[in-house]
Amino acid sequence: MRAPSPQLLRRARPAACALALGGPLLTAPATAEESPAPSISASLSPAEVTYGSTVTLSARVEGQPSPAALVVQANAYPYRAWHVIAAAPASPDGSFTFTVLHPERNIRLRVVSEAAAPARSATLAVVVDPAVALSAAAPAPGRTRLSVHLTHSPKLRLRGGRAWWSVAPSGGRRFAPVATTPLRELAAGSAYAAATVSPPSRSFSFRVCLDPGWGSAMGPPGAPARGCRAGDFSPRPGPPRPLEYEGRARGIPLAPYPSVPSIGTAARYLATRAGRTAFAIVDSTGRLAGVRVHEHFQSASVVKVMMLIAYLQMLERHDRALRAADAGLLGPMIHVSDNDAASRVLAIVGRRGLASVARQAGMSDYAPAAGWWAFTQTSAADQARLMFALARLIPRTFYAYARGLLSGIEPSQSWGIPPVARPRWQIFFKTGALPSEGLFNEVARLERPGVSFAVAVLTTGDPSMAYGEQTIAGVGAALLAREPR
Repeated sequence: MRAPSPQLLRRARPAACALALGGPLLTAPATAEESPAPSISASLSPAEVTYGSTVTLSARVEGQPSPAALVVQANAYPYRAWHVIAAAPASPDGSFTFTVLHPERNIRLRVVSEAAAPARSATLAVVVDPAVALSAAAPAPGRTRLSVHLTHSPKLRLRGGRAWWSVAPSGGRRFAPVATTPLRELAAGSAYAAATVSPPSRSFSFRVCLDPGWGSAMGPPGAPARGCRAGDFSPRPGPPRPLEYEGRARGIPLAPYPSVPSIGTAARYLATRAGRTAFAIVDSTGRLAGVRVHEHFQSASVVKVMMLIAYLQMLERHDRALRAADAGLLGPMIHVSDNDAASRVLAIVGRRGLASVARQAGMSDYAPAAGWWAFTQTSAADQARLMFALARLIPRTFYAYARGLLSGIEPSQSWGIPPVARPRWQIFFKTGALPSEGLFNEVARLERPGVSFAVAVLTTGDPSMAYGEQTIAGVGAALLAREPR
């Protein structure tokens, strides 16, 4: 179905009515014998338009002894030079009106007098917004297809465009991130993005934050849109300024998965196990649940997922493809949990790289290791949030590669939840162990059509490795005992 007309969100909106600006440019004081210095006042109506619309520029010359010859000068983004786009004499009363036809991008205008006593108006800014159409359709229970279509200047080409989607239930204003998708060019001047989401209620609001990669060529150049700077998004810092649109949609929500009874069963099972334990899930609706979800544990090798994300984000920042040397570090680090490779990766990304990933994932219990990286402090909540957010944390260019690593781990290290989940679920995971401390951890993201969730199980003080593996497998079996509805 077609959503209502989208609303472009921003912190400050330029006035849409004519705004008179300008003033004398000649500053020599007038005397009784001298005429006042000529000046030009100018205004726009409107000052902000949708792509394909027109702008009316009005001006008036004051202090000119005879009708002036006026020119309109324009300087389009990226504002490198002024060009004359119109020339005409002012009317006998000094007024002048000119229609700017269909500006293609943000543009600055001014009026200049070419009379013997020159004058120039103040510079006026025209904001040109892309034309946008939002739509939503519900092809099946638990699935709503959201899309956005932008019509823009064909001279602007997308550069790595991305879209961040978030949803809020009917009556709510807390938007939860649900997807990150590419913004694709359908044709010159036409861009499109879409995401299939799980509806949080039968009627809900959605926002899409877009970064076309064309800088401030179109749209308001002020503060970033509200949702585009939320901690759950990671658009490129600084310019360009992302655009944000909001619409309404409908769908048939599915019950959260894993179910509340299944989570209770897992909690009761864990209470029977030896050692210190915790588990957390971020269910299919994005809700956090579990037992002792914020209790601190040493991470062991599960921190290597953070290292992987930090390394791939570093490649994206440097606009660099994955090379054989990169794969020679990341592959062993994940596939066989090579500790030497992990140490080399950490030396490259540094603690700042891990801290950045922690901030993006919304971790609240993360603390860097005092010494060896395996002693990184974490919690079940932190790790479940990280695994739930893989799609938006891993750069799109490397997402398939990362999924291949995290789903293809060496069989001898695929204990715990993978044997319980396969083949019904596709699982992306990492295990970690410090046998000398009886510490065995596992973090995982599980997917099947229409349903995905994340789980983290952390244990320490286990009497043996087999016992720790059994504890984690038991939690997984309890969570997956009931099929999604």
